[in-house]
Amino acid sequence: MSKAKLFVCIIEKEEKLEEVLEGLVEIGVTGASIVDVRGMFEYLADEIPIFAGFRNLIEDKNPTNKMIISVMKDDKTVKEAMNTIEEIYGSFETPNSGIMFSIDLTDIRGLKI
Repeated sequence: MSKAKLFVCIIEKEEKLEEVLEGLVEIGVTGASIVDVRGMFEYLADEIPIFAGFRNLIEDKNPTNKMIISVMKDDKTVKEAMNTIEEIYGSFETPNSGIMFSIDLTDIRGLKI
């Protein structure tokens, strides 16, 4: 099962999450976990007093982002997922829009792909 991939997508526009998940289901991705995450800059601005002045520099006042994590069967599925998400969400080339990546998996237990 060395072709399997761990797919990670972090989006900043929480209002697009449901539509992104629907798009993934349409291409056959039926399993994923959704996690609330905070960026390092937001954490520093909110939690460390010396950085509190930076809060007004953050354009998006949403303190959390959404991370989608899914194990996918191959590169083709990952590329299709990335293309689908960008069609719905917009380009990840835009600064502070989010990030997507995949990592090769070599040992998987508890999941049949």
